[in-house]
This record gives sequence, C-alpha cells and structure tokens, in this order.
Amino acid sequence: MDLCGYSFAPRYAQFTSVINDLFNVTESDDGNTHLALKKPIKMNVIEEGWQDIQRIVLSLQEKRTTQALLVRKLSGYPSRHPILQALTEYNRLIKAQYLLDYIDDASLRQYVQRALNRGEAWHFLRRAIASVNRDQFRGKNESEIVVWNECARLTANAIIYFNSMILSHLLLHFEEVGDEEKAAITRQVSPVAWQNINLSGTYQFASNRKLPDLQEITRPIVENEV
Repeated sequence: MDLCGYSFAPRYAQFTSVINDLFNVTESDDGNTHLALKKPIKMNVIEEGWQDIQRIVLSLQEKRTTQALLVRKLSGYPSRHPILQALTEYNRLIKAQYLLDYIDDASLRQYVQRALNRGEAWHFLRRAIASVNRDQFRGKNESEIVVWNECARLTANAIIYFNSMILSHLLLHFEEVGDEEKAAITRQVSPVAWQNINLSGTYQFASNRKLPDLQEITRPIVENEV
C-alpha cells in the first residue's frame, strides 16, 4: 500500500502489545517515556531487495498476478530468503513509522477513529437493510445471493448519497445566512444515518427523471430555525 501511494492506518485493539512487540519502552528519571526498536531496521536488506519489491508491486498493479498467488508463493520461501527478508524489514519500517506517528499525532488518532466509526456505521446500515422482510429476500442459489447482496449495497449507497445531498444543501444554506452554529452541527452529522429512511413498506418507482426537490425536503428544518 505504501508503494502504491496509500496509507494503512489501523486502530489496534491491543495497542500496548503491538508497541511492546516492536519497541523497548523505558521511562527515564525525569518521567519521560523513551521508545527504541528491539531490532534495528536492516536498511541494507531493503536496499538489496528493492528492485524485487518494486517488481512484485508492479505485477500486482498491472494484474499480472494476484495477491493470493503471491502470498502462497512467498509462504513457500524459507525464512531467510532475500525477498522475504526485504519485505519483512520494509514492513517493519512502515509499521514503526506509523506507530510513532500514531502516538505523537492526536489528529491522526482522531482521523483513524472517525474512519472506523464510518465503517461500522456503514455495516450497521447494511444490516438494517438486510433485516427488512426478515432476511427472506436472499435467494435460493449463489447467483441470486450475489444479486441480493449487490442490491443491498446499491440501496445503502443510494441512502448515503441522498443524505449527503440533503446535508450539503443545509450546510450551504446555513453558511449563506451566517448561522455558524447550525453549520457546525450540520458538518458533524453522519450521512450514514437512516432514521429518516423508511425501510419497510411498499414502494413504487416512476421513471419521471425528476430529482428530489432538496429545497422542499429541507423546508421544515429551515423554517423551524430559531
């Protein structure tokens, strides 16, 4: 992920054990905590295997191989194989940097927690959709189950998009009228909420090609401003 320009930012459930696995943690006489790697990163091993690492990543990016095939092949290597050692040391380097940043950067910790909350909220929404009609609409074979799952995913994304449009409309209105308090509240509202969506009942869909009138939908909120 690092070589592809992405950052893997997990929130470890057992953060203390993760730190202790990688670092020696000591406390000085003045009360400061010091972290030192238990084993130094072997930069020379990474440098020697750098071309192989790049070749592996390019193979994944260009879809010449799959992750499953790559992991299966690497698992068959002896522990002291140069490529495996280079990947291991490179992974330790990225992980150590992330852990240190996570400890020092409060904004990073908040971002990781918000991302986790968004993911959990999306799964709650998916489960709410799946529970409609007592989970009966799942299908009788694998292809029908795949279609049901994709329909549920599409419904969840449509709800999030609909809520995002409403929140954007409200935020724009509050910013235009100078109501910063309500604008701040609107920024904190999650578009993954579904309390405003009736998941039960019978729906009729007409292809009139008309989008929902956001001004009409948000009128009760806007007119009840104090």
